[in-house]
Amino acid sequence: MGLTTLSGAVSGIRHSTETRGTVGRNGGSVKTGQVIAFRVGERSAQIKLADVPDIRDGDEVTLAGREKNGVFKALALRNDKTRAVYSIPTTVGYLMGATLIALGVMTLIFLIGVVFIAGGLWTLYEAYSYTQAANMLRG
Repeated sequence: MGLTTLSGAVSGIRHSTETRGTVGRNGGSVKTGQVIAFRVGERSAQIKLADVPDIRDGDEVTLAGREKNGVFKALALRNDKTRAVYSIPTTVGYLMGATLIALGVMTLIFLIGVVFIAGGLWTLYEAYSYTQAANMLRG
């Protein structure tokens, strides 16, 4: 399913923090992200970002993403008043996808390589989707 855009005035902004990761005896990795839910016109929208975007009720925005279960899941957001574009950085996604595919090729003889290759392709697809969404709003 391709990416589409949604434009309109923002209302009913709700913000929450999402924390993911693992912690063990020898340390761990915890990542924090921001989940912003709001309406654009009469449609529900949601975006997950590393930082809180500068949007207020009444601002005109354009989102790039996909519709899922009646909610527009945005991958990138542009505040049309300030022209600021907010999206997730994708460099790590591309590196991780390439690494998983390389591991998959090296372990293909053990058949576990198929899982690595599939995971790498999915990761590359997700990174590409985020890049395309941001580019749609910058162009």
